[in-house]
Amino acid sequence: MNSDMSNDDDITRVSKRGKFHTDKLPENEIRHHCISVRLNAEELIILDSKRGQFKKGEWLRMASLNKLPPVLPEINREAWIKLGSLSQDLNHLLSHLDSKSPDSELTRTELFALRRQIKTLRDHLIPTTFLESGR
Repeated sequence: MNSDMSNDDDITRVSKRGKFHTDKLPENEIRHHCISVRLNAEELIILDSKRGQFKKGEWLRMASLNKLPPVLPEINREAWIKLGSLSQDLNHLLSHLDSKSPDSELTRTELFALRRQIKTLRDHLIPTTFLESGR
């Protein structure tokens, strides 16, 4: 190592987090304790499937502190197809409305169709469990 290097140039002293160009953490936030966990193959598969993009240790820390982020369910293929169909129907309706002359009023049938499509779309976007918990 270069003997001319001062403590200010020592990159190991830049951050207590172990990253470069970041501020130092306050003393009470520094993690000093390390816990090692051994898992069998099946447990490791379960951990890997649950942790997603998080590192194993980071996910285990969040799980032990009950600070896991909410898990978003996979896209329901049937709902995706239905929403695509609804979107296409709305586009056809909007295209029809755009082709009308600017000064013509919407007919009752057009208003009814538009209202029905919007209600159906909203019903599919808002989960029924959310609606039931609010009542």
